[in-house]
Amino acid sequence: MPSLLDRLIDDAPQLRREHREIETLDSEGMRHLIRRDLSLLLNTTNLDDELDATRHAAAIDSVVNYGIPPLSGNYLANRDWNVVEKAIRTAIVRFEPRLLPDSLRIRPVQHEDSTQYNRLTFEISGLMHWSPIPVEFRIRSMLDMEIDRVTFDTDALQGQ
Repeated sequence: MPSLLDRLIDDAPQLRREHREIETLDSEGMRHLIRRDLSLLLNTTNLDDELDATRHAAAIDSVVNYGIPPLSGNYLANRDWNVVEKAIRTAIVRFEPRLLPDSLRIRPVQHEDSTQYNRLTFEISGLMHWSPIPVEFRIRSMLDMEIDRVTFDTDALQGQ
């Protein structure tokens, strides 16, 4: 099913019903919607560093805290992969319900290319909710630690 935002946006207000493409989205279309929404999620800075977990417990898991903590300005040598992976996983589990949390895998992809300095390439994979059975979702991503931006390799968008 498309996201709530996709269902609320009315691209054709003159029509009394939604376009057929919204109602009958195939698995490939859903992958693209999830990729788009992951791009928004992972390129938004949340308020983790500013929220007190005791005083603002409800806000921590709410849309007020949408996104991931700031990761820019850190050298990869100083940034533990587990911290980056946890930030990405937490954001996806909180805000992307179309991916099954227990199936979610986030793993670094090693590069021998020296031009990848201060950039971390990783793969996000898992199963997306689909009827009658869940369908695979996989995408390769790159986090540029200098500008705190995540990009996706659209050629590596996969899933069978």
